[in-house]
Amino acid sequence: MDSSRSIRIRDRCYPLLMLLTRTKVKFRLKAVNTYHALPDRPVIFAANHSAFPDIPIALRAIGRHAYIFVGKQRLPFADWLFFACNGAVWVDRKNREDKAFSKKALLAYLAEGQPILWFPEGTWNLTAAQLMMPMKWGIIHVARQAGAQIIPMALDYDRKAQVCSVMFGSPMAGEELEDRAEGIGRLRDAMATLRWELMARHPVLCRAEVSVEGLRREVYRAIEEYPAIDWEYEKGCIYHK
Repeated sequence: MDSSRSIRIRDRCYPLLMLLTRTKVKFRLKAVNTYHALPDRPVIFAANHSAFPDIPIALRAIGRHAYIFVGKQRLPFADWLFFACNGAVWVDRKNREDKAFSKKALLAYLAEGQPILWFPEGTWNLTAAQLMMPMKWGIIHVARQAGAQIIPMALDYDRKAQVCSVMFGSPMAGEELEDRAEGIGRLRDAMATLRWELMARHPVLCRAEVSVEGLRREVYRAIEEYPAIDWEYEKGCIYHK
């Protein structure tokens, strides 16, 4: 857990860090809309995850520093340095005690008013048929305990044009999060709807126009863009209801 001074330093370094990410992330951000957060509530941004640029692009779209909730993994040095500079809450996704420890850290940062960037699918979504994979309800539990709001967001890539479109949904809070099963269902539906709307605007992966084989090729391209990913391990982190 960072000190208040460290948090302030990270906040101030955010613009420079986002500028430096452009040396590696070549996709241009296209923000379809802006988010409107509820006043006086901490914020958790819930995003889909399907490619290595997701985190820096999501942070750019948010427009302010946010701590990243991320699974422990082997990383190239440059990527490790990015997380170290930005600030992250690491979690061993297969260790119950580690998950409990990370939850305490998330609650502490939210109590400090720091936003959290969270990928509730728990791993990369490289399926050819699901807009959003099943999601664990931990994000609902943390938001409820922290009195936080969850703002869904979706990212969609046009690799030919080198553009990533980002769209935000309406914040979820209060009674919407009282029941964890209903809450995670609402969040998944909201994120899937955002992804569908982005695909309708940018039909690069529109399921009505692209074959299953075409979708598989996009999956392989996403993996090829980030050779460091241990896809066999990531597949073991997929949540099955």
